Formats: sequence, structure tokens, C-alpha cells
Amino acid sequence: MEIEGHPTQDLIEELERRGAIKAAGTSAGPSPDSVRFVAERAGEVTGFWFFVPPQTFMTGVDEVPLV
Repeated sequence: MEIEGHPTQDLIEELERRGAIKAAGTSAGPSPDSVRFVAERAGEVTGFWFFVPPQTFMTGVDEVPLV
């Protein structure tokens, strides 16, 4: 699947331009290493975690159609 120009990828890139920090994790939450990374970069500020599972990108729009 081609991610370039994908609406979800565009949203993530825009959020990062506005100061969001991408952090690895699972549906249970961010990994401990990611929490430390975010704390080091952002300091003590309020915010929220945004979980985007891989299935979010599977729209079929960018897939080659089956003939």
C-alpha cells in the first residue's frame, strides 16, 4: 500500500508540524521508553495519547484493484 498522500498519514504529519510527538506503543498505551522520550522532549505539559492502529491505513483506496 502506498502511504504517501494517504489521508491518515497527512493528518499525522500535520499534527507533528503543530507539535505532536509520535511515540511507539500498543493498545494498552505507549511503551515505557516512549514515555521517557516524550517527557524529555516536551517536559511537564498536559496532552493526550492518540492511538492509530495499522488497520487505519488499510482503506483499499491505494491498493491495486483485483482483476
